[in-house]
Amino acid sequence: MSDKLNYVDIVTQLLNKKGVGERKHASTLASILGLQYNSAKQKLDGKRGITLHEVKNIFKYFQESFDGNKNHNCIFIMNSIHKRCNIEISDITIGPEEESATHAIKSDGMYIIDSTQIQKEGVEHFKVETIDFLPAPKIAILDNNNDILDLMEKIVKRYGIDSDTFNKKGDLLQSMESIKYEGYILDWLLDFNETPEKAIVKIREQNSICPIIILTGQVDHFEKSIGEMILKYDVQLIEKPAKPFIISSLLLSSLFFN
Repeated sequence: MSDKLNYVDIVTQLLNKKGVGERKHASTLASILGLQYNSAKQKLDGKRGITLHEVKNIFKYFQESFDGNKNHNCIFIMNSIHKRCNIEISDITIGPEEESATHAIKSDGMYIIDSTQIQKEGVEHFKVETIDFLPAPKIAILDNNNDILDLMEKIVKRYGIDSDTFNKKGDLLQSMESIKYEGYILDWLLDFNETPEKAIVKIREQNSICPIIILTGQVDHFEKSIGEMILKYDVQLIEKPAKPFIISSLLLSSLFFN
C-alpha cells in the first residue's frame, strides 16, 4: 500500500476553501512560495513536484494546520530519547509547582512531556491523565562503509529511532518489500560507482512524505544529479563528514515534531 499523498489536491482544496478563484491558484501559489508563475502552474498541473515543506508553508500562510500522516499528539522526552505517544489531559490546567502530576506543555499543536520543562514559567501546564506509547519509528540506512553505518545507527538510537542498516542497494530494496520505513539515510556513492537514484524513486512511489537524507563527499562531481533528486523527490543533502547533530535534528523534526 502506498502512503503517497496527492499534494496538488490538498493544496487545491485549501485554495478553494480560502476563496481563491481557480484562475488565481497559480499566481497565489507563486506569491506564497516566491516562485515564477510558470513554475507554480507546473506544480499545480502535476508537471513538477510540490514538496512537503512547500505544503506546510502554504498552510502556514493561511494559518491552517497540516498534520500529514501524523498519528500521535504528544512527544515524551527523557534525556535524549524521544517517544511518540497519545495522551489524554485533564480539563483544567495546573501550575508548574504541582509535583504529583505528570505535566505536559503544548508547542505548535503538539503536547510535550519533558522533565526539564516542568518548572517552565509563562506557558500552560496540562495534567496528563493517560499515556499510550507508540512503537519507535524505524528508518533504513544505506552506506558501503561499515564505520559510517555503525555511527549512523548509534546516532539515531540515541534519540529513540530504530534502524536497519545495509551495505548494498539491492538488499535495501528487497527489505522495502516487507518493511515500511519512515525515513532513509542514503550514501550517494556506493560500490562500483552506483548511486541510490533508483531506490529514491521507489521510496517516493511508496511514501511521498518520509525524510530522505543523502550523504556525500562528492558534491562537485554529482552536483547536477543530486540537484535533480532534490528538485524532483524532496531529498535533503548533508556533506560528509556527517554532522550527527544536523542529521538527528532533521530526523527528529520529520518523525516527531512535524
